[in-house]
Amino acid sequence: MNVTDFTKFMQEVHGHKPFPWQSAVVEEAVERGTWPALVDVPTGLGKTSMLDVAVFLLALSAGGEAPAGLGRRRIFLVVDRRIVVDQAEAHGKHIAEKLESATEGTVFEVARRLRGLFGASQGEAALRVVKMRGGATWDAAWLPRPDLLAIITGTVDQVGSRLFFRGYGVRKGRRPIDAALVGTDSVIMIDEAHLAQAFTTSLASAREADRTSGLGLPESSVIHLSATSAEKPEKNSDAWEALFDEDSHLRNKTAAQRLTAHKRLTFVGSTEKKIVKEMAAQVLDLFKYSDGSSDKPKDHRVLVVCNTVARAREVYEALTTGKTRLDGVEVLLLMGRSRPLDREGIAERVTELFGADREPGDHKAVLVATQTIEVGIDLDATSMVTETASWDALVQRFGRVNRRGAFGAAEITVVEDGAKKPPVYGDAKVATADFLCKAAPQDGLDVSPLALRHLEVPEGLSAPRPLLPLLLPAHLDAWARTNPAPVNDPPIDPYLHGIDKSTPPVTIAWRAGLVIKDGNEDGADALKLLPADHAGSVVDAVPLRSEECVEVSLMAARAWLQQGKPENLADIDDDDGFDDIPFKEGDSDRQVLRRGADGDWRQAVASELRPGDTIVVPCEYGGLDRFGWNPSSKEAVKDISELASLRRGQPILRLDSDPGTRLGLPPLEGLRELVADWRNAEEPEDRDAFQGALVEAARRWLGSSGAPEYPWTPEDIECLQNAFEHSGAFISTSADRRRRNRRRGPSDDGSRELIPVLRGTAPADDWRTVGTSGDRSGGNTTSSVPWRAVDEEDTEGSSILNRRVTLAEHLAAVGERAEQIATNLGLPEELRRVVVDAARWHDLGKVDLRFQAMLFDGSRVAAELAREPLAKSGMPPGDRDRYRRAHRLSGLPSGARHEAWSEAIVDAHLERRTEPYPGDAELLRHLVASHHGRARPFLPAVDDQGDGVLRAAIGDINAEVPLPVELHLADADRFARLNDRYGRWGLALLESVVRSADMTISSEGS
Repeated sequence: MNVTDFTKFMQEVHGHKPFPWQSAVVEEAVERGTWPALVDVPTGLGKTSMLDVAVFLLALSAGGEAPAGLGRRRIFLVVDRRIVVDQAEAHGKHIAEKLESATEGTVFEVARRLRGLFGASQGEAALRVVKMRGGATWDAAWLPRPDLLAIITGTVDQVGSRLFFRGYGVRKGRRPIDAALVGTDSVIMIDEAHLAQAFTTSLASAREADRTSGLGLPESSVIHLSATSAEKPEKNSDAWEALFDEDSHLRNKTAAQRLTAHKRLTFVGSTEKKIVKEMAAQVLDLFKYSDGSSDKPKDHRVLVVCNTVARAREVYEALTTGKTRLDGVEVLLLMGRSRPLDREGIAERVTELFGADREPGDHKAVLVATQTIEVGIDLDATSMVTETASWDALVQRFGRVNRRGAFGAAEITVVEDGAKKPPVYGDAKVATADFLCKAAPQDGLDVSPLALRHLEVPEGLSAPRPLLPLLLPAHLDAWARTNPAPVNDPPIDPYLHGIDKSTPPVTIAWRAGLVIKDGNEDGADALKLLPADHAGSVVDAVPLRSEECVEVSLMAARAWLQQGKPENLADIDDDDGFDDIPFKEGDSDRQVLRRGADGDWRQAVASELRPGDTIVVPCEYGGLDRFGWNPSSKEAVKDISELASLRRGQPILRLDSDPGTRLGLPPLEGLRELVADWRNAEEPEDRDAFQGALVEAARRWLGSSGAPEYPWTPEDIECLQNAFEHSGAFISTSADRRRRNRRRGPSDDGSRELIPVLRGTAPADDWRTVGTSGDRSGGNTTSSVPWRAVDEEDTEGSSILNRRVTLAEHLAAVGERAEQIATNLGLPEELRRVVVDAARWHDLGKVDLRFQAMLFDGSRVAAELAREPLAKSGMPPGDRDRYRRAHRLSGLPSGARHEAWSEAIVDAHLERRTEPYPGDAELLRHLVASHHGRARPFLPAVDDQGDGVLRAAIGDINAEVPLPVELHLADADRFARLNDRYGRWGLALLESVVRSADMTISSEGS
């Protein structure tokens, strides 16, 4: 292949040739051997196709026609609009699907080369597509191996926090993996980068302060994408700007039509009190056709854009009720601050009615939206009514009108409310209003893309640069310490949004069954949150998913929990409408569940919330409606946790309370009695019988309950029912955490605390099954091996599988997988040797007799009689009671870490060698100690009274050492030296090779 084949690639993937600027970027990138620092092209000319450019350049690099370091395994598109993240993901999935289905041509050759980069065979997904969203966290398998290829879309918060080792919503053990995957072998494209100046500046500082030396892998490259000709990135010796040749595009029929698309702007003055009525009236006027004389298209689609969520709701209400109600016109409301599963149906209808490639028709519709539609989303309205905003924001909004240039006339009305202190845009909005009042003549101002490029715009119309903090190497050193983190940990948010625009997010999920009602003296019921242990168990019964979460600013969440005045919240991440929130004491401050970095849930109030927190609130608190975040709403919110899990290919149904309300179905008759019988059963045979009755009752109920309520669909219910018909369906338990570390008394069997959870298996050919890059679940595993997410945060998650696996078998398999990953990455031979040895020896500490007793169901006798030690117990992964019982009987101290024992054995082995170890012995020890995300820099101190001896005789290891019990303070110095030697992100990547090898092997049953 060569650079000219990019035209064939685009033709085969999208059915059209690339625009001249896209082909030029490919040619110049190959010639220079580097990525451009800036791609500045008018809106509507396909900036999202930079994803196609990155995929094609990766294939060229793989074949040797482009420099080896030019193509990157991970391609990030960052944009601070949540709905755009969804649409960019769809673009990426289209590319992935074409690669997977190709049997000939350029696309087939590209797919063949991509698969060769990680040793995949024909039929496996060549490219994964990941959507990064706020929420619990990504699955442990968002990208299970660092040698895989992926397109990742996300916001500044989600990408930036992970890059800097402080992933919002990510457990601290997972943070180094996410940092490595973002910070190495990646190209990070930031759409409308002037909206993320703090993040881009922090990226540049980080690149100067850290190099992944010695790995032979490319570092991250940053590309600024723009359609507003805003401030350009700072130049350096390697930076270059992709040129946009107007003449060549005007000779291109499609490009010329878009560049010269008719758009006429009219400016209208109003007041803060009247602007809602004025905007509604302007919309009404657009639908008043004069008989036979109107040149408006029959499929009239009007886009209304507001600066705040509250005003968007007011305009929507005005258009659907009262004197300004639109009859015979479909009115939609779209905002980014909503649960993805709730937004799914609305966004699908919006795309159907307003999508740039929609089929023509005579349907009339209005879309009322916030800033969420400004960047990247491919909408094509026939007319627009918008509030005045900063100039750069307005240019983005203009790009959603007559986007393809297919309409003969497109009207844009900008309405100014005259606010002296306008929210969100401040002085820039006032200056823009003054400019438009003078610049727009009576017959309107031409705001076509070509006209905008030549329009002389005075300074001060765009949002000012945020106040940027100075990122020092000391900050990076502190963030690299993920476990334990330093006490004086620097906050991450100012480095993502700026000091003066810092709006750290909080992620909120709603769950049922978290409160009890206390009667007040006046007869009303007060809501009281269950104790944290019990409530946490209710939440853990169904894993928290990003699809059920909403991300709002920290201040907005605090104000809502204190039941204060609703905020004037924008739909962008760098503004929340607050200067500060004074904390109030009293009953009005409602309690929530806040998840700590250790994964445990604790009760919290507004003043205790911190940036990046994930909180779960009772459905009874309200705060959400069908359109999204609505702090004024008192209506109970629907719990959609089971739907979120189903869409991930994990059928789950909580049975501790009637699930009918959550699914929008009639009650499951007799459920309470069935659950009581199951809980009270003392004999295993009786428990099994009642479990079968529960499963059968749930299956029959699902099959005869009729149509569910949105967002559930009949297909969802059918999928859930089918999953419970399989022989693998079983009842697992989520038990109160208070029972984990205490011995039961004679009458304390804890049966009342057990939460029954029905788990099923999705059929392999089901459309929701996790496994391909193009499935609806968003799964990202290889198609040949189903991925079972392994929780390596604790011993239970890493040592339980459905079958017993010997330690020798597991270590050999992990070593082989690590060698495969390291080879695919192209690590130097010396480093590859160290990584493989660490993988082959990482679990040696499991030879501890107490640990073996735990793996043998708590039987020390069985452990001593075994022919060889185990790595995996064979206990069912969902049977937490059985695991806790085995742990208690084994005598293992609480918090004991086999990684410490593994490191001690490896250290003894190295000391006994007659020749020096042929590699970096410090790195080897660290990779063994850190293979569960700890030891960065310390392993936790454990009160271990054991006085035994560790004996390991596996493969070429034959060592005997006393049981280590002390804390190694020198590990901090070793960690600092390794970060200097390999770079902060380079060391994290080496750890990720070992850890991903361990997790993927465990997920496959070995």
